[in-house]
Amino acid sequence: MLDEPKTLYAHLRELRNRLAMVSLCFAACFAGCYHFSSDIQYLLMKPLQPLFDQGRSMVYTSLPEAFLSEINTSLFASFLVTFPFLLMQIWLFSRPGLFKIERQILRVVMICIPGLFYLGVMFAHTVVLPRAFEFFINFEHGAVPLYFLPKISDYINFVQRLMFVFGIGFELPILLFTLVSFGMLSLQSLKSRWRIVVFLLCALSAVITPPDALSMVALAVPMIVLYGVTIIVIQWTQYKITNNTDSYHA
Repeated sequence: MLDEPKTLYAHLRELRNRLAMVSLCFAACFAGCYHFSSDIQYLLMKPLQPLFDQGRSMVYTSLPEAFLSEINTSLFASFLVTFPFLLMQIWLFSRPGLFKIERQILRVVMICIPGLFYLGVMFAHTVVLPRAFEFFINFEHGAVPLYFLPKISDYINFVQRLMFVFGIGFELPILLFTLVSFGMLSLQSLKSRWRIVVFLLCALSAVITPPDALSMVALAVPMIVLYGVTIIVIQWTQYKITNNTDSYHA
């Protein structure tokens, strides 16, 4: 059954209400995250634990830097918590204007988006960052008087940027699945042009990651693997749909 059509004013009012709910949710999450900002920062600093075991610590070089770093951390954590609620409001607002098949496709997409985003964030935090900092800290040596002294604002910005970039990068399967499902891209083109795609993924990784080869490779390899997995999943999905259609008409 189709939903009753609404006037433009009704749509704008609904959009305003949903934006207000998202804003209130974000504000509440920010208050909670700021209360636990020290714990969240400690969690973000876990990749530097080997450095802390040597008796070193983070530093800040201006009076408001530590406070602003806590604000920055709280905003980032609030976004992570609010993200699924934001997607839910987008889905509820757009659902009445979609056809049944579009609803089925986008329902799966909306469920998978936060899961893959969080997977990318966790991959960056638990796999990439420890190895990246181990690599960078090794530039300390006796030949040149170099001593790594991590600054809290620089560190937090670097970590959050890398985690966000990996979260976005892991959304590649969702993008490809959506384009194929709506007929904007074909499975055959994904298979035949894989060399071009691999090159583009490497170039994209070089652009959006911090300027070091380790971060670029750490993002490019999972995206290439996800690209291959996405082709397999789309092929399996189309096979199941074809079999179900043949069984229905048999």
